[in-house]
Amino acid sequence: EEILEWMDRLHKSGNQDVRPLDAWARSGDRLAAHRAEQILDHMDELYRAGNEGVKPDTYTFNTVINAHAKAGSAARAEHVLQVMKQRYLDGDTDFKPNTRTHTSVVDAWAKSGEKGAAKRAEQILNNMISTYEANRDPDIKPNVHTANAVCNACAFTKMEEDRPEALQIAFRVFDWLSTQPDMEPDSYTFTILLSVCSNLLPREDRATRFSHAKVFFEKCCKSGYVNDYVLRKLRQTVSEQEYLSLVEYRGASGSASNLPASWTRKVGKKNNSSGSSGSTVGGRSGGRSKGGRWSSHNRRGGNK
Repeated sequence: EEILEWMDRLHKSGNQDVRPLDAWARSGDRLAAHRAEQILDHMDELYRAGNEGVKPDTYTFNTVINAHAKAGSAARAEHVLQVMKQRYLDGDTDFKPNTRTHTSVVDAWAKSGEKGAAKRAEQILNNMISTYEANRDPDIKPNVHTANAVCNACAFTKMEEDRPEALQIAFRVFDWLSTQPDMEPDSYTFTILLSVCSNLLPREDRATRFSHAKVFFEKCCKSGYVNDYVLRKLRQTVSEQEYLSLVEYRGASGSASNLPASWTRKVGKKNNSSGSSGSTVGGRSGGRSKGGRWSSHNRRGGNK
């Protein structure tokens, strides 16, 4: 309450550059998301009362959604997204949801641990793909960060009954991302996919774990995105002997610096494949990740 009153006083005195919402959203406090949403509501009240200087916009709403994502509050993140959509449909373009908005909601589902989290995350991605294909609006185009967030939701699926579907979703999303002409999987993608193998495939089924991990690691090497995090996750997924064979006995220390330069050539460089706002998806390759089919990776590795 004191923050809201202080904010109101500053705005009445003419200070238009007050960002207590950002401070709360990034604070890490247990009540951060709740406080951020309170401030958003108060800003909206002030705006509706005639204070144009505090009008909420896409950035403001994204900040609140991001706070909910950090707290794993998927339902609240979805609620804020729906408010944005309605205000935008009512004609106010300042409330237009964008790629960051939807990716943050996916992230909220990934951190929620709720039943059906991976399925809902993929639905959001598919809705973004459909919307982008319908009007080619770059503001809503999903990017590698969106795909990574969906795979993250799969990797950390907590409900036992959700795990088989989460595994399929992760492989579908990886296949979709791999077919895009203007973006590609990055180090984080491969780290997450190895987490999928580690967390969702039975530990006793060593052959299947190794088969999938081998495919992902070899693709990571070919793309030049092997870093220490990829190696660490690979080591957690397969046996020590399998790990050493995959890294050709050069990564025993767990450091990517000992690996062939071609395996690590893109590490530390800006990934321009994240899908810039002006890029387009060509042909049919932009199709949905969900299509009732097994991924090509799944067919190769054999999901048991």
